[in-house]
Amino acid sequence: MNLVTSIDAHPTKPWIVTGHERGNVSIWDYQKKETVMKLQVNEVPDKTTLMLHALSQRIKVRPPRHSVFSVKFIAERKWLVVGDGRGYIYVYDYTNTELHMVNKFRAHDKKSVSSLAAHPTEPYLLSSSTIGTNIKAWDWSKNWKKFQNFDTKPEIAYYNGVRSVKLNPRDTNTFACVTFCDGVKVGNIKTSSLKTTLKGPFIMADYFFTRSHQHLMVTLRLKSDNPEKWDLKTQKVVHTLSVSGHKTTWVACHPKLPILVTVLDDGTVCLWDASTYRLEKMVHITDSKCRDLVFVPDTNGPLRLAIAFETRIAFMDVNWPIANTSNASGLIMGTN
Repeated sequence: MNLVTSIDAHPTKPWIVTGHERGNVSIWDYQKKETVMKLQVNEVPDKTTLMLHALSQRIKVRPPRHSVFSVKFIAERKWLVVGDGRGYIYVYDYTNTELHMVNKFRAHDKKSVSSLAAHPTEPYLLSSSTIGTNIKAWDWSKNWKKFQNFDTKPEIAYYNGVRSVKLNPRDTNTFACVTFCDGVKVGNIKTSSLKTTLKGPFIMADYFFTRSHQHLMVTLRLKSDNPEKWDLKTQKVVHTLSVSGHKTTWVACHPKLPILVTVLDDGTVCLWDASTYRLEKMVHITDSKCRDLVFVPDTNGPLRLAIAFETRIAFMDVNWPIANTSNASGLIMGTN
């Protein structure tokens, strides 16, 4: 397949959706191992246009405008939401086993819609761009009206954009965003203000699972090999995880289970017990770069993990707790 840019899992169906650099999306049934639906959202430009874009990258880095950069299911309405490189959000209905567009609007003017976060109970969608400093909140029950705008900082240069937006699973009205310069900022959908919580720069961040009332987050720094766990109240690192001789390129936490996933620079997926920080399993999949990953909710079977690499999707069954930890022996290093 062509370069994968994003991935999401359906909460009730055995489906994942992938967005691609060549402007297309695909919905895959991982039980039947077949494509359910696919659609070319934006047509691929001709060779001359692609060549001009490649030359323009030397002056100012801009994502390909025809590419799909973010995908998200809204299962309540049987919708698939797609963000592209021109700043548009597309809303598709998938009721009749084919994707039918029901709405399209410009969310970020001439800026890629790089990250989407859908509220689990309210009709809200957050969107952000890697080349724009605004996070926008949309209400789909009011014809996708924008009701909040969060400005991360004055728009000066490309690297002031927003890397990602994540809703807090413990309090779904709050969210965290990772900016290129300032680090992690936290906001509330009901207000329009943001507060810098952790000083960066970070590549990514996710809310850390905890059975207590602690507010923890795991981050990956721009110039660091190892993810860090932070206490958001004290703004201090409480633990660092690393695998000897390798650089971590991706981190993600399960929202309801003590499972932390890291992906190494050689395509190895690491499963950690988030309660004990023990490295439970290492699985090398491919030498390709990780682009995204998602936990797949499957009520009829084991917990699954879908990892999007540049040109392939890998599925893993996560049997927890994992009994065999011999492969991890001697490789885990932790600092308190």
